[in-house]
Amino acid sequence: MKNPIAKNKPVGAILLTVALFGFAVFVYRLIFYVYEYDAQYYPVDYGRFQFLFFFTVQSNFFAYVYFLFAGLAALGVKKAERIGFHPGVGTLATLYVVVAGAVYCGGLPFGFAPPFTWDTPYHRMTVVIQIFYHMVMPVAALLLYCFPFRNERLGKRTVLLSGIYPVAYSLFSLVRGRFTVPPYYPYPFYDPEFVWRTLMKDRPVNLFGAYAIIALCIAVVGCGLFMALCAMLVWIHNKRVKQQSTDEPAGETIALAAESKNTAEIDGKE
Repeated sequence: MKNPIAKNKPVGAILLTVALFGFAVFVYRLIFYVYEYDAQYYPVDYGRFQFLFFFTVQSNFFAYVYFLFAGLAALGVKKAERIGFHPGVGTLATLYVVVAGAVYCGGLPFGFAPPFTWDTPYHRMTVVIQIFYHMVMPVAALLLYCFPFRNERLGKRTVLLSGIYPVAYSLFSLVRGRFTVPPYYPYPFYDPEFVWRTLMKDRPVNLFGAYAIIALCIAVVGCGLFMALCAMLVWIHNKRVKQQSTDEPAGETIALAAESKNTAEIDGKE
């Protein structure tokens, strides 16, 4: 059985619109990059392409691709169903974009992200992009996830796979940051000196100790937290699939019973 939204053209059109808007935002950010000095958030101009190395941007791009294929599949493109209706792909796309949004929104009250500024057209567009990345896409992905395209259960394999990307991303960010001049880390918790100063205060920086702390955090957060959240999403998906599976036979039974009753009445009249 397929969920009714699997062949719902309005839903397909909405998903396609969101995906295309996301790709447009991506291109806009590449073309219209403007460096603005900020002592706290932008002390160095790393160039227009550095934003490609943010987890938020990568996870959103993954979600755009998923939405694109899901939208095309819902509009009737058969070849798009392999990705668009794949429950594992949907689970991972939802997981990563939701984590990115939750971390960003959770850090806003503590000043971990630049404040929203609406004074110029460029700043207003920047705010719109941030809201789209961290608030619109996570909610849209979660809403879509509540309605499985296919009556297909997920297993432990999806949960195990969910930890690979965060760990690989973290290792890449650490290595790349170390050899970039000046050092560039997409997030401060990848910067060994920042981590050491935050935890050890005035003690002399010990890079080995700092990397050991980061490695432990990667193991716990990258594998533990992501896999735990993925297991929760898999549970939600399987529960919805089970509900759909139990609802379908009941509907068929009622329909068959009504048909039998009508047939009996016709036979009795004859």
